[in-house]
Amino acid sequence: MAYTYTNLQNTIITDGQGTFIPADANNRDYQRLIENNTPIGPYVAPPTPIPTITATQMLIVLQAMGFLTKAEAKDRTIFPAAFSALLSGSEAENGALEIRWANLTYVERNDPLVTAFASLLSLTSEQIDGMFIQAAAI
Repeated sequence: MAYTYTNLQNTIITDGQGTFIPADANNRDYQRLIENNTPIGPYVAPPTPIPTITATQMLIVLQAMGFLTKAEAKDRTIFPAAFSALLSGSEAENGALEIRWANLTYVERNDPLVTAFASLLSLTSEQIDGMFIQAAAI
């Protein structure tokens, strides 16, 4: 069983299965861990949550990064040239994609459209996360 600290102050330990042990010399469970030289891993902060962003925030960041022209960012009836390779499906599929693009209000990190754009532009997951965090700050 792996034990880790649950906070930066190293005052609470967990076994990862719902058991929490105060790092207190008077606590029997803590004493047992120390006596057995049980390794206790360091605290690892949870990942930064990736926010949902508005379409406007997304457009500003995509335009600033050079993926959209100013005209494409201002008029979402223009499907971005950088994403045109996504329009390789049937007429109905392409139409649905164009309609979806033109009517976006909010964008979630796990949106299939984001995944498709990231793949097309060869962006890593970390780069996409960074774009969302940057956009949320706008």
